[in-house]
Formats: sequence, C-alpha cells, structure tokens
Amino acid sequence: MKKGPKLALAAVLTVVAIVGVFAADKPKSKDVQRREMKKLDWFVGRWKGAGWIQMGPQGKHEFTQTETIESKLDGLVLVIEGLGKAKEDGSTVHSALAFVSYDPRVNKFRWHAFTPEGQIDTEAKVGADTLEWTLQIPQRGQMRYTITRNEKASGLRSAR
Repeated sequence: MKKGPKLALAAVLTVVAIVGVFAADKPKSKDVQRREMKKLDWFVGRWKGAGWIQMGPQGKHEFTQTETIESKLDGLVLVIEGLGKAKEDGSTVHSALAFVSYDPRVNKFRWHAFTPEGQIDTEAKVGADTLEWTLQIPQRGQMRYTITRNEKASGLRSAR
C-alpha cells in the first residue's frame, strides 16, 4: 500500500474516533439535562389566575393571567407562553414567551424570555415547589418573580 492511502485511512480513523468520543459524551449531558428538567414537571399545563400590579402613582390594576407551559424536545426545554388581560377593559397588560432549560456546563437553569419590551436572559432557580428568576429593569430596579406550587394551585393544572 502506498503512503498516501495509508495516511488518508489513518486520518479518517482518527476523525471517526474523535467523533465517537464526543458522541459518547452527549447522552450523559442530555441525561443530566432531562433529570434536572424533571424537577419542573409539576409546572407543565395550562394555568389561569388573578393578579395585580402597582407601579407608581397610577394605582393598583387587576388582571387575569393565563400561562401555557409545555415540555419540548423530549424534556430538554419548557416553553412558557403568558398572557395577562386587564379586568377593566380586557387590554393586554402582559405578553411573553419564555424558554427554561438546564445548562449542565455551569449546573444552572436558564430563563430566556421575549416580551414586547425586549429580551430577558437570566438564571432561574428551581426548588422542590418553586421556580424563581430575577432581572434588572432600567428605572425600576430589581424585579424578582417567584412561582410556588401549593395544594390550591395543583387543582388549576389542566390535563396534559
């Protein structure tokens, strides 16, 4: 066999071996992601409730909030669509689309959301019965959002 074909064969085998090593690593990473994301299985469903917001001198405004949460990509991502409507006139007071995932490289959950005002990318903290994320809003300061599961809320979830 000539030297050229031997060298080419060696190069191909090296590439195949390297790809095999990286491919063998991926299921472990995906398994970790899925295991961590299972902590949010209780959150999947369609949720509806009442809320209020008060910002400055405008006073308190009540709204109805609907959240639709779906698990996607075999459990790797939660997709959350939220819509809040004012009780006074039915106008939209909140509209957002968010993605929650687990990043095994840094061992943290990520919250990435889109709203009419822009994008939010922050860490999400997950407890046994909580999901929390915090962000800085210019001219408003730090905002923290916490969702807590309780016995009352468990009846609100729709069938999957």
